[in-house]
Amino acid sequence: MSHTYKDAIAKLEADHDRIEALFEKVNKADGAEKRRLGVQVANLVKIHMLLEEEFLYSALRGKGDDDKITEGLVEHDTGKLLINDVLSPGTDADSFGPKLQVLGEQMEHHHKEEEQKTKGVFDQARRADIDLVAMLDEMLDREKELRELVKEDDLPASDMNFVDAEEST
Repeated sequence: MSHTYKDAIAKLEADHDRIEALFEKVNKADGAEKRRLGVQVANLVKIHMLLEEEFLYSALRGKGDDDKITEGLVEHDTGKLLINDVLSPGTDADSFGPKLQVLGEQMEHHHKEEEQKTKGVFDQARRADIDLVAMLDEMLDREKELRELVKEDDLPASDMNFVDAEEST
């Protein structure tokens, strides 16, 4: 499926819409379908967060509200902890769905904050001296690499920004 976006922010906003729509499907599914969709959305969120961190957040640091950037990274860490737990072989069938439910709610909240007019990191990036069109090209190349990794197997456990995941379990 090919998409055209005007810039990196438009791509990230479209990702938010896709992620939230997929969480809605997860919430309506059960059994093997819930597990399949849950793994799919977990990997999609991991890719999305990596793209934001590697490109947008790093480019915006020092050009926007660094406290908002840090807050976003802390929210990413919280999401990564849940994703790592959801994808863990030790996660039982009874807790898989509720963990995905909480992750979906957290991601929706996080997306609203990123997209918030004036204060959100997306609006800040639009006002900063950042080439969002060039960033889009780099982001799409990196996303392709990450999607290839997912085809081979799940992505490895997410690296944290501020938390040592091994110590938090």
